[in-house]
Amino acid sequence: MDQYKYINILKENLKISTQKLGIQNTFKLYQDNDPKHTVLNVRLGLLYNCRKVNKTPPYSPDLNPIENVWHELEKRTRNHDISSKEQLKAVLTDEWNKIEHSYTHTQKKIVESMPKRIKSVISAKGYPTKY
Repeated sequence: MDQYKYINILKENLKISTQKLGIQNTFKLYQDNDPKHTVLNVRLGLLYNCRKVNKTPPYSPDLNPIENVWHELEKRTRNHDISSKEQLKAVLTDEWNKIEHSYTHTQKKIVESMPKRIKSVISAKGYPTKY
């Protein structure tokens, strides 16, 4: 994905998603230091589409809890022989729906531990922590 694709995703989905979730004026967007997140075009686009963006320290670890879910989904998807975009979409949707409640419960615990994780990162000045 490049900055242009990322900008399009934000333009097409951010407003609609926040409206559906009922969080239009209360959410904060969190991004890591991926170059497509920090490029000028994206930062300018966010000025118009998202007023609250958390600033990320330059050496920050990736604390985004959804990364664990993406990893699980990727592992499950690799078990399939996929030969088309349509098949990929079907497999991703099927595997996403199969993720067990126990796994999402573990994710909830990770999310709940975020204040502690963030304090640890602040104490380490953005450098690696035990998390």
